[in-house]
Amino acid sequence: MDKPRQGKKETGVIVHSKKNWLSEVMITITTLVVWIYCIIVIAFFISSLTNYNNRYINIIKSYFKMTNHDIRFFILFTILLWIVFYFGLLSWKFYNLKRFGSLRRRSYPKFTTKEDLLNLKLMSEEDYNKLQNSKIIIFEKNPIQGLVNQNKNK
Repeated sequence: MDKPRQGKKETGVIVHSKKNWLSEVMITITTLVVWIYCIIVIAFFISSLTNYNNRYINIIKSYFKMTNHDIRFFILFTILLWIVFYFGLLSWKFYNLKRFGSLRRRSYPKFTTKEDLLNLKLMSEEDYNKLQNSKIIIFEKNPIQGLVNQNKNK
């Protein structure tokens, strides 16, 4: 049984990219800004739900002229709106099932056999066998006769 060979130990990164360092810095800064924004928004909603008044979150609340009650009402309204849409789409699904039934009309095609391909008369049986049995094959001319005839007509 063969042992795995001792390869050269790589100390650096295997994948090297040719990206501009300035664009990488901009991508990193943008990503950090978006993550910080998401954390602030989550803290904004959680602080209103738990009635926790932080100095920094209160600055945001006063900027938008909102109170904890307004934010709770907004969250409740959003949840109710989501429930209405959910049940609306669910009832639409049941309506379509009742009206059209379960549409299981699709039938998948059967696997193509050797005879099906040879009946197309695009390739000789000899070329077909070469394609099926050889790992590497080189044709001097295009083996698909229909494509050769189409290219001559153009």
